[in-house]
Amino acid sequence: MKALGFLKRKGYKILGTNYRTPFGELDLIAKKDDFTVFIEIKTRVTSSLGPPYLSVTKAKERHLIKNALAYLKRYGLVDSHWRIDVVSVRLNYEHELEDIEIIENAVEDNGGCR
Repeated sequence: MKALGFLKRKGYKILGTNYRTPFGELDLIAKKDDFTVFIEIKTRVTSSLGPPYLSVTKAKERHLIKNALAYLKRYGLVDSHWRIDVVSVRLNYEHELEDIEIIENAVEDNGGCR
């Protein structure tokens, strides 16, 4: 997974991948500085629909927040610092990496993220 190496180079310590909660799945869970970071990875081969991160809709944001809160509750981290980042990966038609970027704190839970 191209995103893993990218995140590690950016200083993220990967704690888990494809973590299941009662509400669905979190792509990645990591630690960065004092934050538990939940990471949604979006990949596209074409840019005709815009950058990959644009596919994170309001409904998807609510879903990510529910999953993050379930993880935090399970591990007694509800009062800790956390955020949700989105990694946007663009590949060319040969599925080679064209561009990768991270949007930190891309999803905000009004009153939940710290």
